[in-house]
Amino acid sequence: MVRSKVLNPSCLTAEEIPSNDLTTSNLTEARIFLQSQDDHGRELASTLNLEVHDLRHAPCDSWYLGCIRGALAVCHPTEPPLVISEHSVRSKIDDARNTHLAKACFARRGRSVLDAFGGWGIDGMALSVLGCDVTILEVNPIVCTMARYLAIELGCDVSVICGDVEQYLKATSNVFDVIYFDPMFPTHPKGAKPARRMQVLELLAYKNTDIQRVWELSKSKSSDRVVVKLRRTLPPLVLSPDWSISGKTVRFDVYRVPTL
Repeated sequence: MVRSKVLNPSCLTAEEIPSNDLTTSNLTEARIFLQSQDDHGRELASTLNLEVHDLRHAPCDSWYLGCIRGALAVCHPTEPPLVISEHSVRSKIDDARNTHLAKACFARRGRSVLDAFGGWGIDGMALSVLGCDVTILEVNPIVCTMARYLAIELGCDVSVICGDVEQYLKATSNVFDVIYFDPMFPTHPKGAKPARRMQVLELLAYKNTDIQRVWELSKSKSSDRVVVKLRRTLPPLVLSPDWSISGKTVRFDVYRVPTL
């Protein structure tokens, strides 16, 4: 079961307030553009509660949601479409145990985790199959909708919320065991390009978040730790962590939250 929320600016609660005009205006992008006879696409739109618009009226210069052979797709008028299949991420979900991510978050049944920069939601879903109660937060409604779709395809029990992390942390009364950061890395100057889903995510990502402010808010909304995922060679996001778990390309910095 996927517990998902796509914010409607006309009926917000304290748990669901976007922080700025960008977030609110982008809610109109949570729609799908289909050919008139695309029955699979309409079924998909019904499942995801998306407005259906004629493909002939799709944006001419930006990314939008579409349907390719019955699967949700992130499309662009001049770029190849992106389809993230269940098969392409299934191994990462199934192999979540004993990963650096699981160790850094101390993933256990019943642990509450906020995936604060959710993206496609894959890390959050990996934690959910280990028994964690996961909330995935993503500000871009196109990306958020794909995360909801993948969670359904993978059968992951997660809550997916479309909203801004800073405003969510200000408004929520929830306190999580773990708040997990996976902010967008700076473009790597060398080496092979990342997987295409990460290239597209970088193009769609909202890059003006005040990370320092989010960090300060997170300390008051976590009862155990804040975990930050970074490229292995990058310096810590804020202060020196209590400890780190490093892999070949990424590092998880763990900050324990002092108990009163």
